[in-house]
This record gives sequence, structure tokens and C-alpha cells, in this order.
Amino acid sequence: MKTLRVYLFLLILVLFDTIPAARAVSWTPGWSLQTTPTLANNSTTPAEARRLGDAIDSAESAHTAIAAWEAITAAQPDNVDAWTELACLRLLEGAAYRQSAKARLACYITALQDCERAMATNPEFLRRVKAGQTVAQASTALGPREMGAMHFWATGIFYIFRDCLGFFGRVFNASQMDSAKAILMRMDAVDPTWEESTSTFSWGIYYLAMPASRGGDKAKARECFDRAVKLGVNRTIPRWGRGKYFYVAIGETAASQADLAAVAVRDIDDLGGSRPWNRYLKAEAARLLAK
Repeated sequence: MKTLRVYLFLLILVLFDTIPAARAVSWTPGWSLQTTPTLANNSTTPAEARRLGDAIDSAESAHTAIAAWEAITAAQPDNVDAWTELACLRLLEGAAYRQSAKARLACYITALQDCERAMATNPEFLRRVKAGQTVAQASTALGPREMGAMHFWATGIFYIFRDCLGFFGRVFNASQMDSAKAILMRMDAVDPTWEESTSTFSWGIYYLAMPASRGGDKAKARECFDRAVKLGVNRTIPRWGRGKYFYVAIGETAASQADLAAVAVRDIDDLGGSRPWNRYLKAEAARLLAK
């Protein structure tokens, strides 16, 4: 019997090693990657890239806009805003236009690397990570100009946790969520009101996603989601996220439907934040209501 248990244990280890969702997720740090020189002479302007980004409504249009921002970051590797916009669109591509966990993971990891390259335009952050500090440890060097990069880095971790990992994968990658928590703490230390208090919504996601043994707390999650909706009146994601995730998790179906309906009817021209994200969230809310 003991021998059988040993064999079963070894078999489980082998199976885990062959299933990406059950392994620790890792990636090459963004600051160590090289810009593709063939793109450096591209004449795409930030205004044109932003126009392409605002028009995203499919996988193909997302790819076109992403390629435009890739050209700009290749030509302007110290452009923190360009790297941040690129990360934003890669997250959108993964969440909205990729179906498999593997395809989404590729988008999310590349978005994390873009965020890290944005952070690395800060000389002190770059010095610290090259000296061996983690992103979370070095984030104390980051400030207002890197808020977008911090936000999308934490968001990328949350999306990997939600879309790409099974139960054991989440166990193996719990430390990544701890890193995301550290980034949210840094964001709040710099400016808790940034982008209509966006970090408040991220805290709601964190408390909802984590098990109670690791800091999860549905009461705190409710408080954060409710506050994010109140503060983010010109945003779609607080109410969409509360409707899709929180109310579903606690079984409040009517409240979930009400939130999704409120998002679906919003006029995109009256909303703040990312236009392609708003378009996707409105469409996704309508899709969920029709189920």
C-alpha cells in the first residue's frame, strides 16, 4: 500500500508538470527585453495609434492597434505612456478576444512585461530590479507617472489568476497575488484617488479572489466594490465587475442583473477611461444579460 501511494504521488507530480494551469507562472522581466530595431523607423504617431485603439471592436482591430503602439515603443523606448497603453490593449485582447487559457496567458504575460518596461523608465526602479529586488519591492521607487503601469500590472496578475489557472495553479501562484497587493498598496500611497479611485475596485477583486486563509474577505470585497461604484460614476468597470463577479459569488442574482443592465445602457461617449474597454464591457454586460 505504501508503494502504491508513492507511485500515485509521483504520477500526480508528473501530471502537474505537464499542465500549465497547475504550474507556477513565470516570465522574462520586461526590463531585460530588447526593443525590436526593425520597428524603430515606423512613422506611426501616438495620435494615430490612439485612434486605432479607440476603434477596437474585434481581434483583428486589436492586433492593428497593438502593432501601432509596438512601433511607437520601439522608436521611443522611454515613453512611459506608450508602454502603458500597449499593456492596456494587450490585456483587452486577452480578456475580450482570446478564448483559450493558453492564448490569454500569452497576452497577459506580454502585458506584464510592457508594464515592467514602463516602470523601468524610472531610473531608480531599474537600478533596484537590476540589483535583485522584485517588482513589488522596487515599486516604492514608483510615483505618479507610473500609476498606469502599476494598475495594469496588478490587473494582469488578477486576470492570470482568474482566466488561466485551475485550483492547484492558484495555490502555486498565490505569491503573485501578494505582489499585486503590494502594488495596490503603493498606488494608494501615491494617489488613492487616481482615475476615480480605480484601485478601490482592484482591492475588491483582491479580497474576493483570495481564500480567507490568505486574506480573502467577502465583507471587505463588498465594501470595496460598493465604494468603487460610488466613486467611479463615469466608469463601467466598477459596476460591471460587481455585477459579474461579486454578486454572482454571493448568489445575489437580482443585484447582479441590475448592475449589468446599468452598464449595458450607458452611452459610451459619456464614459471616462479606455474607450475600447468601455465598448467591450458594455457588450459583455449585454451578453451576460441575454444568457
